[in-house]
Amino acid sequence: MRVLITGGGGLLGGELIRQAPAEVEVHATRRSSPVHGAPSHEVDLSDAAAVRALFAAVRPDLVIHTAYSAREGERDIWRATESVVAACLETGAALVHMSTDALLDGESGPYGEDAEPDPVHEYGRWKARAEFHVRAARPTAAVVRTSLIVRADPPDGGSATVIDALRRGEPVRLFTDELRCPTAVEDLAAQVWEVAQLPVDRRAGVWHLVAPEAVSRYALGVLLATRHGLNPDGITPVPSASSPVPRPRDLRLLTPRADRELRTRARPISAALFPPR
Repeated sequence: MRVLITGGGGLLGGELIRQAPAEVEVHATRRSSPVHGAPSHEVDLSDAAAVRALFAAVRPDLVIHTAYSAREGERDIWRATESVVAACLETGAALVHMSTDALLDGESGPYGEDAEPDPVHEYGRWKARAEFHVRAARPTAAVVRTSLIVRADPPDGGSATVIDALRRGEPVRLFTDELRCPTAVEDLAAQVWEVAQLPVDRRAGVWHLVAPEAVSRYALGVLLATRHGLNPDGITPVPSASSPVPRPRDLRLLTPRADRELRTRARPISAALFPPR
């Protein structure tokens, strides 16, 4: 099987390459970040013609679409997804589309996999638009909603921001009432590969792939500080109402399909950051 991973230089894309099964030939796209461990193809995914040319050259059997940017939602979420879906339809490639808990409203958690998007901020709206398009245009696609993706060593970008600020003695403010299910990137990648290799009738539809432990942004910051030997007192707890834009508060996700279908169990984030010796 030949698999194309979009965003191969990103956190999840890089881990998917590292964990790729031996029988899978992996290719990856990149825009700026380097790709390690697989042939890479520089492409602007919002350019539909460039994506068609890439698919013609690589001829993937399956695409795992991880690439996105919260800064340019229309280009890097919506247009990129539109181009990838069109190329999958044209070539017959199967699709695993990475979505997010952030397209839910945060008022009715925990959410089942039948929960419909109801976003409260711009990033969620672009991700919701992309997810709706995938589900309508490519019903056989797997749509994977996940949460904050965490890597212990080296720290992922979001974790590194908190850790570096604490080391510099700069103020860190984190929400106490915004619940997420942070997931170790190693666990998420293993589960995504399992989903990708299921027969199409078992793969299609929405999956929630998150860890079972819900924590606030503040609690996650305390865990990160403790793991790196830093004083968590440098983190100021604040309510999400202090944010200048609306934020979904309770984004706990239920994981019935993963619990039933997959061998890999995502570890609670506290166990992933502090594994037993």
